[in-house]
Amino acid sequence: MTPKGNAFMDCRKCGTWNPDDKNFCWRCNAELPKPVEKKPKKAPRVFAGLPIWMWIMLALFFVVLVIGQCSVSELLVPS
Repeated sequence: MTPKGNAFMDCRKCGTWNPDDKNFCWRCNAELPKPVEKKPKKAPRVFAGLPIWMWIMLALFFVVLVIGQCSVSELLVPS
């Protein structure tokens, strides 16, 4: 028995092992299915070496920091 995902496939009719470069089973001459190619994983979108989600988190952090500083300074300075 071969592990799933390797370069070999079993015949659907007789279950015999066959290399993926063959079109017909060597034992029963049944037509073999074409191997399915896996799609490559998409690379994460990056800007200046960091993923986009990291830039969004940094921007939100600084916005919260500035808003927090403004609200604290209004409380400390009497009007």
